Amino acid sequence: MREKGFRAVGGLAQRLTSGLTEKRSAGRRGARGTSIARLRVEWSAIVGADLARVTQPDALLTGRGPGKVLRLKVEGAAALEVQHRGAQIVERLNAYFGHRLIDDIRLVQAPLAHKPPPRVLPEPDAPTMQRIESRAAEVKDPELRAALVRLGARIAAGRRAVVLGLFGALLLPEPPRAQEDIDKLLGVLPSDHVLGKADAPNIIIDYFSLTCPHCANFHAAVLPQVKREWIDTGRARFVYRHFPSDSIATRASLMAECGGAKFFETIDLLFKSQVEWLTAEQPEEELVKVMERAGLPARDCVSDGRLFDKVVGDVQSGQALGVKFTPTLFINEQKYGNPEGGVLGIDAILRQVGR
Repeated sequence: MREKGFRAVGGLAQRLTSGLTEKRSAGRRGARGTSIARLRVEWSAIVGADLARVTQPDALLTGRGPGKVLRLKVEGAAALEVQHRGAQIVERLNAYFGHRLIDDIRLVQAPLAHKPPPRVLPEPDAPTMQRIESRAAEVKDPELRAALVRLGARIAAGRRAVVLGLFGALLLPEPPRAQEDIDKLLGVLPSDHVLGKADAPNIIIDYFSLTCPHCANFHAAVLPQVKREWIDTGRARFVYRHFPSDSIATRASLMAECGGAKFFETIDLLFKSQVEWLTAEQPEEELVKVMERAGLPARDCVSDGRLFDKVVGDVQSGQALGVKFTPTLFINEQKYGNPEGGVLGIDAILRQVGR
């Protein structure tokens, strides 16, 4: 999840509700296996490029405290500096995942397995670049506009995987918006997926990530009761908007969009099977299998520019509204984050600000 400003994708196999319950020991084994893989993939984002050049996560070991001990490979010349920065590494890693994953680090001097340099991408042709630049022309912030043009160029060059890999961390700063634009974002947009009657007076908007266990818990334990009390009775509309926290969540969002008219059924499927695909050795492939078993399209979703634009649009709307973590709920134009008390908390809010 993303909570309190930190990006968190840990706690994947923790105990959830309604069919998502796993034995605690099995959950821990699954989390340990996937966490070290994720650390290796996202190490540079966690500790910064300088430390990532001279260190590599090697294993998560059982420690004396509630967290683990991270064994790090380090190049000999840098060992002393890395040891001095050990507390900083622990702090960064726990902040990144949003919970106490490790208590300490242990260094082993060993050669690092350096990845081959990325291949040079071909530049899109001139007409393609003109279309990309025209789409970004209305963005007034020059840095944001340039970043969006680069993003579009990467997609056009066929490197969507690179974009997906950066998506969770690349929450681009939104340019200031007029209050009129903000007000529109707090209502139901034409591109939104909406549960409930069109004339329902109350609006609940949920920014979610499909790799967020708290979002899965909300979907399994809270939303059904809100639906029964407020949505099915015609008193509220409910809107899901994407706010993926990592590359896997971005792929899952694209697959959910592939569900089309079955969007909510697809979301339900992906949340209920979250532990299954997210703790798999290859989560992206397991996602495809889950979708295909349900008779839903999957493999072509990540290359569909229209679906990608929808997910990007949701993220940008969330940034404009100040979303920092998932789930974040807006109820009748007010931001409530993840309300305490679950359904009782939401019910109390609606009775106070409801229409």
